[in-house]
Amino acid sequence: MAEVMIFHYRDNDNFLVRLNPNTKLVLLLSYSVTVSAMQPDVVLPLSILPVVVALVIKLPLLSYLKESLFFIIIAILMGFSRYISSGDWLESLSKSVSFLATILAAVLLCDTTMPDELSRSFGKALSHIIGKYAYVLSAVMEITLSMIPIIIDSALSMLEARRARGASLSRHPFREVCQISISILSDILDKAEIYADALYSRGYDVSATRCTASYSFRDCFLIACGIVSFPILYFYIH
Repeated sequence: MAEVMIFHYRDNDNFLVRLNPNTKLVLLLSYSVTVSAMQPDVVLPLSILPVVVALVIKLPLLSYLKESLFFIIIAILMGFSRYISSGDWLESLSKSVSFLATILAAVLLCDTTMPDELSRSFGKALSHIIGKYAYVLSAVMEITLSMIPIIIDSALSMLEARRARGASLSRHPFREVCQISISILSDILDKAEIYADALYSRGYDVSATRCTASYSFRDCFLIACGIVSFPILYFYIH
């Protein structure tokens, strides 16, 4: 379904798309670790960073917001439970905001990076450490990332089909959940088998060396910033 966008790559041309996938992965990990460990009064300003990047690359925030309802509910529950345990509303708010900021940063990565590019680059980087097994790991990662949109599309298609036939979760909750789960699982297994057969028919070798994107000066600079800047900021504040 076209409206399901949260784990989908959009064919676009912006500065994030042109970066090496490993660069964006390093920045995501550095940002996520730092924003989750910051003091509450620093989390809120720092959380604006992915919002600014999203506006610069013209991310369809309204569409993503609609598909991120699950994460918003989780963030509210996190903040509420934190407030119950600590009684500090600022700390509770910072935990929810940092979680949503991390989700938005991950969405930026998914929106600007094709799954196969990310897995190939990740495998190439790991190949210097664990050899050919890195390409096996990257192949598993590529297949998993490619299946996520299919799983989401299948689930929403099933829910809309049942809603169109007048099925209601409030009437028989347990039975409806079981039927929906079985239908989604069956559809996912069928599509996974088709996906695997297509790979086998093309002679797909999970351990084969794959071509990857090169690193530019901008990539090296941003990787250095991601490795150094956020940890320095963290230790400076603490």
